[in-house]
Amino acid sequence: MQNMSLFRQLSSCKTLTDKLRFLGERLQTRHPQVERFSIALYHPDTDIVRTFFSTSRAEEAITAYEYPLSQAESLREIAQSVQPRVIHDLNLLVPPIHQGKVNPHTLTLVEQGWLSSYTAPLISSGQLMGFVFFNSRTRYVFREEMYDDLEIYSQLIAQLIDQDQAMIRALIAASRSTMTLCAERDPETGGHLERMAHYTQLIASRLSGRWSFTDRQIRQMFLFAPLHDIGKVVVPDSILLKPGRLTEEEFEVMKNHTLEGARLLDLVIEHHGLDQMQDVQMLKNMVLYHHEKMDGSGYPFGLKGADIPIEARIVAVADVFDALTSERPYKPAWSMGKALHEIHRMAGTQLDADCVDALSRSFSVLEKIHKELRQKQDSVAA
Repeated sequence: MQNMSLFRQLSSCKTLTDKLRFLGERLQTRHPQVERFSIALYHPDTDIVRTFFSTSRAEEAITAYEYPLSQAESLREIAQSVQPRVIHDLNLLVPPIHQGKVNPHTLTLVEQGWLSSYTAPLISSGQLMGFVFFNSRTRYVFREEMYDDLEIYSQLIAQLIDQDQAMIRALIAASRSTMTLCAERDPETGGHLERMAHYTQLIASRLSGRWSFTDRQIRQMFLFAPLHDIGKVVVPDSILLKPGRLTEEEFEVMKNHTLEGARLLDLVIEHHGLDQMQDVQMLKNMVLYHHEKMDGSGYPFGLKGADIPIEARIVAVADVFDALTSERPYKPAWSMGKALHEIHRMAGTQLDADCVDALSRSFSVLEKIHKELRQKQDSVAA
């Protein structure tokens, strides 16, 4: 009966964030010394484990932190054994100064006063989704009599995340099925969209402090960014693939792709019953407003400055930067240095200056993304 009540209460929560926070409150009621849990998701395509959610207060939550699973020995063992790990005293993992290297994440936990932890793998359909970390400010809190409870909560968390991700996958799959029509007409599109998604995530991560982006929102931007040009499926080949400059009439047709994209997206959302999906407005903003400019000279509505949603401003910078560093029928690829110089020239008038600064402050990361994804594209082509 208790679990039935739990499930009913969960079903009354509208968003994944609400459900996870409810679980955190419910767990602390049952086990007061288990004061928080946090979640990190695993991205197998990059081997990265990245923070996703925490019940901690904002000032204590560890956000925008990522680490290769291949370099995290303890997490790798948890994933391989599919068994939880208990650490009764986190201080024992922090060696004296200059006597060993400690994981920055562990050091931060200890500095914040967390003393014990219970870490479980999040598994769905036999696949590793990530990890959940339960923490206490007291040593030796995690005892056998509470292991069954923690296992139930771990499984619930995995199911909730999987359900949420399933909705996102349905939206992205339906949208990309539509975009495939465009990708088949323009081979560059697929590589461009993957790179600019990574640039979008990079900018959002750098701006997370100022804008209070959660790790979930940053991940959503990464997933949604490649859909920003969905409306180009309605643009005729003669315009979309034209090697030279567009005429005024042709440009007017091209500009319609933002409005058409919003219309197509609304149809996808309606047909798949995704109206209540968390952060769906973020995607709509990317699709509709990514060609608005800071000085009001953009389209489709001529919005200016702060009236342009921040996610659209982020995507605009990522989109322009990758377009400049990519070969096009009408131009060779620019060097990264030249492209950064150009987007700085556009900052404040066409592009958001903070987004441009966030991107340019990450030159080494940009190089890594650009090189790795170019190599990936070349290997697929071969």
